[in-house]
Amino acid sequence: MIFKTVGMGATIWSPLASGLLSGKYNNGIPEGSRFAIEGFDWLKDRWMKDNILEKIKKLSDFSRELGVTMAQLSIAWCISNPNVTTAILGASRKDSYWKI
Repeated sequence: MIFKTVGMGATIWSPLASGLLSGKYNNGIPEGSRFAIEGFDWLKDRWMKDNILEKIKKLSDFSRELGVTMAQLSIAWCISNPNVTTAILGASRKDSYWKI
């Protein structure tokens, strides 16, 4: 495996799936969110599907059972992989960082 033989690591981009795994879309699309921005329809269409949202809600229940936020669980899952060296969050606003 290249991670061990060459010493490379993986960079994870958008471990929160453009905010979907933060839980903020569990009850629809909030005003001012990335999915509400004109020109981001392709992103909204990719993620805002009933089968995906059902899985996200189950994951949200699981994170509550663990006593962590959805964002904490999602980021921890990514960086717990020993082959991951970096996770790029890509928050759309400064105040997004403080909600994690």
